[in-house]
Amino acid sequence: MSERLDIPVSFAEPQDGAMRIAIATDGLRTEAQLAARLHRPGVTRDAFLAVGDVLGSDLRRKANDRADYLQYLIARGKGVSKQVWDAQKEYLALQYNAAAKQDEPLDPVLSVGADALRFEVLSRDESTYAQLVLRRPLALVDADNAGDAGRAYGTTFVHLDAQAFAAIARIRSYRATTVAFAPSAEAVGTTHPVPLRWLRAFGQMQAASLLAADRFTLSPVDLYNVLLALRMRKAKTPPRGLRYELVPGERPRLVLEPWDLVVHGNGGVYTGSAPRVIRTWGRNRLNVLARVLPHAKSVSVSVAGQGLPALYSVDLGDATFSLALSGWTDAGWAGISTFDLLAADDDAKNIDALVAALPATLDELAQKLSRPRAEVRRTVLAALSQLRIGHDLATGTLFARRLVTQTLPSLKFRDAREAAAHRLLQEPGAVTLTKVADQPEGRAIEGQVVDAKAHRTFYPQFTIDREGRTSGASCTCSAFRRSGIKEGPCEHMIALRVVLAREEARLEAERLTPEGRARITAETRTLLRRTKVGAEAYRLSLDGRNVVARFGAGLETDHRMQRLRFPTVDAARVAYFARLDDLATKGYLDATQE
Repeated sequence: MSERLDIPVSFAEPQDGAMRIAIATDGLRTEAQLAARLHRPGVTRDAFLAVGDVLGSDLRRKANDRADYLQYLIARGKGVSKQVWDAQKEYLALQYNAAAKQDEPLDPVLSVGADALRFEVLSRDESTYAQLVLRRPLALVDADNAGDAGRAYGTTFVHLDAQAFAAIARIRSYRATTVAFAPSAEAVGTTHPVPLRWLRAFGQMQAASLLAADRFTLSPVDLYNVLLALRMRKAKTPPRGLRYELVPGERPRLVLEPWDLVVHGNGGVYTGSAPRVIRTWGRNRLNVLARVLPHAKSVSVSVAGQGLPALYSVDLGDATFSLALSGWTDAGWAGISTFDLLAADDDAKNIDALVAALPATLDELAQKLSRPRAEVRRTVLAALSQLRIGHDLATGTLFARRLVTQTLPSLKFRDAREAAAHRLLQEPGAVTLTKVADQPEGRAIEGQVVDAKAHRTFYPQFTIDREGRTSGASCTCSAFRRSGIKEGPCEHMIALRVVLAREEARLEAERLTPEGRARITAETRTLLRRTKVGAEAYRLSLDGRNVVARFGAGLETDHRMQRLRFPTVDAARVAYFARLDDLATKGYLDATQE
């Protein structure tokens, strides 16, 4: 466990009209301090308030409070005496408050560097990571001519509560504002342990920017239109995703489901090599950008793929506000992705040499260290797993940032159940998919897990709905029989989910190779193309020696059909994939994954 501290924050408003904000930092970390005047106080105010929105964000389902109902029963003379109910309510309140203290998030991280001042924060549900970067000397100038004497580079923690953000909201752009960060001179308050999963999620969200991803630029008004549409409408049926349609040479399109509402991007054109459709979930988390969009010059988006993190970097001129959203808002399932960004390991000497060469980008590090880029990337991931470095999501610059002072256990797995699941995955043939069936509510997944250590065979199953969420999960293990999924998925469900994702990725990768295509004898793909008058759909099917094409505005009601029969299966397969490649060059998007 790492420690978080309760640190006081003080604000002062001098008589001359200028405003001075003195924020006390971690008293145990005296190496980081800064006194600076804000160039654009209004922009910095809204950016800080957006950081506060992320810090308090929690989209997990909350249990209903039954206290009022119990009082109603007592008033009607039902149940036991009022004293017993009050005693039970007080006991539960104390227990829940203690549990909440144990589950408090990591305090905002402040990194004072020669080039910038960086704030990092992770939401309560571990699904949203935000990074605010104030560039020097553009956004900050030394206050009171302090020069080097008024600054000290390093990393520390800042405890910002509701009172602190209320004071920050009083910042105005028409008066000079000075902000000072310095270690607390008062006694250190009580400490609360931070779970290791918080630290792991913190590093995972940072390392997500190292993934290969599709990158494009949006105008701030594009996201504003998305937020306005979400505010004016309420989705009552799934799916509730935000879909990006990317066609080379065209501006990106944002599609809001389930209304199929298209927002045409006004930024730069997509420069990728092939058309793509990428769906993201948890779109309501974009509401935290509403405060900074009025000051934005452009928005850079990086989307790695289905179920993978999405990065939004808002250019504020002399500052940058970056938002990283995980593929799921359910933290219990979010940690079971097929990729593990913090699984890399490297020699301590390589990590020390890398930290000494910072700040630098990944390519610059490869040149400085005279090592291949792939090896340097592995060292970077190892340093991220030890929380020794940070990653500027907007510029790609890596900087030294030691988050913890003590030695931590491995952050490779989120908890003991995930570690047990990966132990099962390492055993050949232990986890097997037995059924994948499409249903109206989603896909039903069933499997078999042979646990040699427990000398038992378990049969997990679950349903993945149209929004990518896992529901209807069950297993024959004792953990599920005892508490269901209230404590999160068991290791057998996690292992089955990972095997499913790996199998889907393998099949999709094989489709791109001649050997993989040679094994396909039946398949159906749905393609979509947007036009000025509407949308054109194209559904192409391969069934043995038959190739069937349906195309038109509405495939279910109004369409034309073409059926071709070939002398051999190989000839039909060649014609099928040739037609798919031709449609891709014409701007059709593969919407089969929808």
